[in-house]
Parts: sequence; C-alpha cells; structure tokens
Amino acid sequence: MKRPFAPLLLILCLVWNSKAQKTSETVFEKTDAYLENIIDSLQIVGLNYAVLIDNKVKHTKSFGSANAQLRVPMKLDNSFPVASISKLFSSIAIHELLGIHNRSVDETVGAFLPNRTDFPESWRELTLRQLLSHTSGIPDQIDYQIYLAPESEKYVIDTMKDKPFSSKPGTESKYNATGFLLIRIILEKLADQDFESYMQEHYFDKLGLRSAKYGGFKKVIPNRVTCYQNSDNELEMFPLNYSSPMYAGAGLNITITDLIKWFQAIQNEEILAKAQLEKIWTPVTLNNGKDGYFGLGWEAYRLQDGYRMVGHGGAGISSFRHYWNEQTDQNLTVILLTNGALNWTVRPNQINSQIATMILEDE
Repeated sequence: MKRPFAPLLLILCLVWNSKAQKTSETVFEKTDAYLENIIDSLQIVGLNYAVLIDNKVKHTKSFGSANAQLRVPMKLDNSFPVASISKLFSSIAIHELLGIHNRSVDETVGAFLPNRTDFPESWRELTLRQLLSHTSGIPDQIDYQIYLAPESEKYVIDTMKDKPFSSKPGTESKYNATGFLLIRIILEKLADQDFESYMQEHYFDKLGLRSAKYGGFKKVIPNRVTCYQNSDNELEMFPLNYSSPMYAGAGLNITITDLIKWFQAIQNEEILAKAQLEKIWTPVTLNNGKDGYFGLGWEAYRLQDGYRMVGHGGAGISSFRHYWNEQTDQNLTVILLTNGALNWTVRPNQINSQIATMILEDE
C-alpha cells in the first residue's frame, strides 16, 4: 500500500455553512455528473457510491458494470471485496473486546499472548497501539513477497521473525500487514473464538449485515463484482486473494448498503461510546511529536479550520472517508466502491475528497 496522500488532504479547504444540512438535490446532480466524467476518463468498470450527512443517507447511485465480460449492470446490492477497509471492522471489534476485558491498547503483545513462544522478544515488546497505528516498525511480510493469502499463520511468523525492523517503534507511520496478523491473533485470544466466526456472530448477524463474508477471489461470494486492473494498457482480472490469517487486515466482502448500516451503528454509539471513537480516530503522536497517518486502525488526519477525516482505502480501487468539524459536530461520509479501472491517474481517495468538497461547499 502506498503512503497516504496527506498533502492533497491538507490543502483541501472544506467549507460547511449553515445551509449544509439542507444540501440541495442539485449538488448530487453535480457529483453524479463529476463521477460520470471521471468514469469515462479513467475507464472505471463499475462504481457504487453513497453520501451520508449527519449519519443519514442522502444519496446513493450505481454506475457501469459489475462484470465487464458479461456487461452485467452494477447495482447497489452488489458485493465488493473491500480489501483494507476490512481493518475498520477489526479496529472496532478489538476495542470492544478491550473494554469487555478491561485491557489497554498500551499493553504489549507479550502481555496479551504470554504463552506464545514463537514470537521474537522484539515482537513481544510491541504495544497494540503501535500495531493498530502502523508505527511498530515490525518487518512487513509484503516487503518479502508474502502477500495477503499466506498458507498459514506459522509460515508468516517463521519467515519473518528473523527479519530486521523497518524502523524503530513509534518513529514512522508505515503501512504494515504483519502487524494486522498479530492483531487477529490478539483478537482471537480476547474473544476465545476464531476471528471469522466471532465477527459473524457478534457483528454481521447482530447488525443484519447479510452480505458480509470473508474470502478471497477463489471463494464463491453471492452477487460479488469481478475486479479489474491495468495490464499493458488493457483490462485484466484483478485477483484480490486473501486467506484467513490476514482477515483482520483484508478479506471482507460487503455491499455498500451493509457498509452504510454498519457505520450508522458506529455513529449511533451502538458498539462504542463517542469518547472511545474519538481516541480511535485521533492520529497517533510519533516519537518526534508529529501526527502519524493513522489512528488506531483507521487512517486519520487533521484538516484545516477544525475539520477532521478518518477512513481507509481498499486495494487502491475503493475509498471510505468520514469528515467532520470539531466545532460544529456536523459530519459527512462518502463511500466510493469500485471494481477497478484502466487508468487510475486520479485515485479513489482523491475522487472521494473531491465529492466531499463539492458537497461541503454547496450553498
């Protein structure tokens, strides 16, 4: 995963005046038109997007195809492999478990997993906060061509345990897959249950998220889109492959409708209190006193004029972003799910920010 595009976000001038809660239908005609142009210029195969204002759904729309070969029209009930957006679900789940067991993100891996003798001492000294915020510096399996469908947890640990750290813990924000493998192990220890069944029982079933299922491209997922990427300037299938050791970091498939339902439950404090969300959504402080690029499992940024943003991208083809103002409590969520494009000269996170800007500037 590439470094987050902080400069673009930091220069955004987000304006929300007193009329924002009465966002006009015209602005959604403008955002639809903007997306139609973007889809045409980038040759995006298919796209679903949604806009929530103050946690209420204000606009949803589908564009393009769910399958390019068969020219199946995209619909709102299509399921998407949302890749790293899966981390947001894991973050909320592990924080709820921490509350249940009266544990802290500042406890170490060794404290959570005292009987695991297969971890090197350098891993055992890392805190859960460092893992969630991608500031641990733990050797990243992706740097060693172990991607997100490893044959087993043991294979990853055995291969990576002697590799050097990429940075001293707490000094740098650097996306890290190995860290989320450890997060899954800690979550399973706290839950006393395997990750997939725990998420199914405690979140997907309870919240009625019927489309939510873990699995890579080989698994049969009802109504799932086919994803695509550029290969020698031609579209080819994008095999987003995941296996169970990495499900805390990636592997969730879900419709935009169920993704909305989950986030509405988050904002309604049905799972965690607002004070806890604030801690999760605050950028971590690096050893040099500066903000990192992540909160606790979520990308997190302080923007201008009291605005904040949290969320995550997914495989470079989708984007989930929640914006709010600390002074007014008014907030906006933009969800953009695609199944790929021929030419990503404008990235999904950038498209998301442009849609947010258009809506926030609406008079």
